[in-house]
Amino acid sequence: MLNLIFLLTCIPVITIGTAQTALYRVMLRRVRKESSYPVKEYLEAFKEEWKQGTASWLPFLVIGGVLIFDVMYLGREWSIWGVGTGVLISVWCIFASYVFPVQAQFENTTKNIWRNAAFMAVRHFPCTILIVFVNLIPVLCFLAGGAVMQLTAPIYLTAGFSLAARVNAELFGKIFKKCM
Repeated sequence: MLNLIFLLTCIPVITIGTAQTALYRVMLRRVRKESSYPVKEYLEAFKEEWKQGTASWLPFLVIGGVLIFDVMYLGREWSIWGVGTGVLISVWCIFASYVFPVQAQFENTTKNIWRNAAFMAVRHFPCTILIVFVNLIPVLCFLAGGAVMQLTAPIYLTAGFSLAARVNAELFGKIFKKCM
């Protein structure tokens, strides 16, 4: 159910940040065994995080759109611009993987959430690589196309995003415990 509600609340693209924050809040609570009604908790978190989740997501949306345009424009050309775009995409993925879980766990200003997310991502770089990989699995399956996409699409539509958040919540739980 949590995966379905997450997908429904992501339909207006502007709410993706809020939806991710709410999903991570529930999953982080489940890791600590503090969650008993995940759907209810998700909806409450979605309402509470609406403003800050949107404020955090909008820069990702704009920058991600520009990076996608760059990839489409550059095609498969290897040049200094292509390498630069690849580095920026990597940084974007790292920040996108950390900002919303940090926001779900800690109350702070948006600026401090971004600063703390950057600090944690660098400080726990081996975990960061694993977290980003888990988050990129649906993208990689989509890019693989064909049978891979056909096999994985039903999984992600029924449970995949919440499962990925759960796996990442285990890692974030350990990271956050060190920071508290």
